[in-house]
Amino acid sequence: MRETVGMRKTLAGTALMLSLLTACAPNVFRVDAGAMFVEADGEIALQNPGGSLTLGNEQNRLADDLGLGDREASPYVRMTWERDLHRVRVHGFGFETEGSGTLAGDFGGIVAGSAVTTSMDFLSAGAAYSYQVFDNDWIQIGIGGQLTYNLLNVDTRAVIGSQADEVQTDVVVPMPFAEIEARLGDVTLGANAGVMSADLGDANGRYWDVEAMARWQINDTIQVLGGYRYILMDAFGTASSRDFDADVDLHGWFIGGGVRF
Repeated sequence: MRETVGMRKTLAGTALMLSLLTACAPNVFRVDAGAMFVEADGEIALQNPGGSLTLGNEQNRLADDLGLGDREASPYVRMTWERDLHRVRVHGFGFETEGSGTLAGDFGGIVAGSAVTTSMDFLSAGAAYSYQVFDNDWIQIGIGGQLTYNLLNVDTRAVIGSQADEVQTDVVVPMPFAEIEARLGDVTLGANAGVMSADLGDANGRYWDVEAMARWQINDTIQVLGGYRYILMDAFGTASSRDFDADVDLHGWFIGGGVRF
């Protein structure tokens, strides 16, 4: 994956946050790693150099028209710190995929009907804080906020000729955040969600980040987990100095394990 300034800043910020959390001598610290099996869906449109396209009429589906519908395996990392009524979670994944198809609408300067090859890079990294507002023997509920960095890059090239166009956009999204967990002995079932609708720099749109998860605490140290993640970027904005319209969702199952201390 091509590294960007935004990616470097996000990774550096994540490393700083983890070092601060470790220094706090937390009550509970979890580190998990695994794999996420991601599929991309939705539509995307890009304005041509002359600015004459009506983007709503020039949508190309990622799976059908650009050939990006394959499920891809991605490394998945999450770290959680808990102390008293406070919880902080840092998590992220990224993947690359490529395919070929035939454009249903113009994509930038590449005209409809062209055979194309397309590559897509996606990165999501974020941190969420929640404060426990309800707790009993079975249920725990927390509310707070989440800050997520999303990077999307779609690079499309005509099979015949030298035409090529690209949508490259990244956005930092602040979201209200809520989570709920049910404890069933050594098994915890949980769900969390962050949702935002806002004009955020280069893009105006809706952003969702929803997760459902099950965790089995095998002993005091070892745990395994699995779940499902759904991310939505439904945004209209400017990328590479031209308007774009993207309604893209990334979704898939994840599985992994780690340690608690």
